[in-house]
Amino acid sequence: MPDAIGNDETALRRCVLAVSVLHDIDFVPSDDGVRLPDAEGALVTWPMIRQVVGPEPAESATARHRVAALLRLHRLVGELGDEAGSCFRETLRLIALPPGHIDHLGPDWVVQKLPGGALDLGYGVYGLLDEPDRCVSLAPSLAARVGVQGRESWAALREYTERMGALAAARLSRDGREGVIRPVGGCDVLALLSSRTLRKHLAEGDGVGMRAVAAPTRQRAWFDLRHIDPGFVQAAWQLTDEPDRALDIPLLVTADEVAVPRHGARRGRHAI
Repeated sequence: MPDAIGNDETALRRCVLAVSVLHDIDFVPSDDGVRLPDAEGALVTWPMIRQVVGPEPAESATARHRVAALLRLHRLVGELGDEAGSCFRETLRLIALPPGHIDHLGPDWVVQKLPGGALDLGYGVYGLLDEPDRCVSLAPSLAARVGVQGRESWAALREYTERMGALAAARLSRDGREGVIRPVGGCDVLALLSSRTLRKHLAEGDGVGMRAVAAPTRQRAWFDLRHIDPGFVQAAWQLTDEPDRALDIPLLVTADEVAVPRHGARRGRHAI
């Protein structure tokens, strides 16, 4: 067992070094983790890094992506100083992701599972990194550092997402002939599906209490699938950058849940 632990830490060290080179992130390595050269001298421990890597090989692109986001957000907290807490709270968003997605940070990140089993819900932040229209998952170590964990934070986040889902449903009622769901208020389409108001609107649209929704990207979903070529969903999913990918086959949406069709096969980290 000691050898396995040592090999694991060596792989994590190589992963962090690759992230440092690829993303221009300075750090000071130590036996306990990596220390960022900010005013706080924040220590990101090896368990924190292992937590976001999860079962993925530490040498993989997925591991590097998750570690890069972790270190960049920790660095941002240091740069913001006393304003970090308020900044993160203002940009806090609910994120909904299928298990195995590149931005899914494992069971410790999951706050709630959406009924139906297709999506896990957790904390994220909107627009704090390079891409202003993207939500990035907030690792538990970061959520604790900026003080956004707890029942009150989550209840407020669910309430906000429900309001955004209601707004999305109102927009679809007004101009939904094209059958497209778009992000609202910093909530992408998967997050909006956590809103019961939106799910109820979609499910009752055909009068049968259920609707198939195709969401190949986190920025667009289509629910009038009679006018969508099935090959389009697969093509759109494959052509989308991995962090922005959503689901490569349609989901079944009812007022109470979002589910994967029973014949739908899961595909590793691209699974739905």
